[in-house]
Amino acid sequence: MTLWQKKVFYLTENDYVCYPQNFKMSSEITNYIGYAASVFIVLSFILKDLTKIRIVNLVGCICFVIYGIFSGMLWPVIIPNAIICFVQVYHLLTAKKK
Repeated sequence: MTLWQKKVFYLTENDYVCYPQNFKMSSEITNYIGYAASVFIVLSFILKDLTKIRIVNLVGCICFVIYGIFSGMLWPVIIPNAIICFVQVYHLLTAKKK
C-alpha cells in the first residue's frame, strides 16, 4: 500500500505525515472544555453589559463547538453553537460601527 492510498494529510513542506487518529483529545480534557463552556454560558446570563455578555457567550459557544467536535462530531451541539458564534460576532462588529 502506498502512502497515497492511506488516509493521511501533510502538515508541513517536509512531508511530515500525521494520521487522523492522532488528533484525538483525551475524554477528560474534552469534559473540562464542556464544563468550561457551560460556565461561560451561565456567566453570560449574569452579566449586564451587552458587549460583555456577547463576548462571554461567544467564548462559551466556541468551547461547545470544540467539545462537540472532540466528543465524536456531535452535530446537535456543533451546529447551533457555531450559528450563535456567527451571530455574536456579527453583533459585536456592527456595534463597533455605531
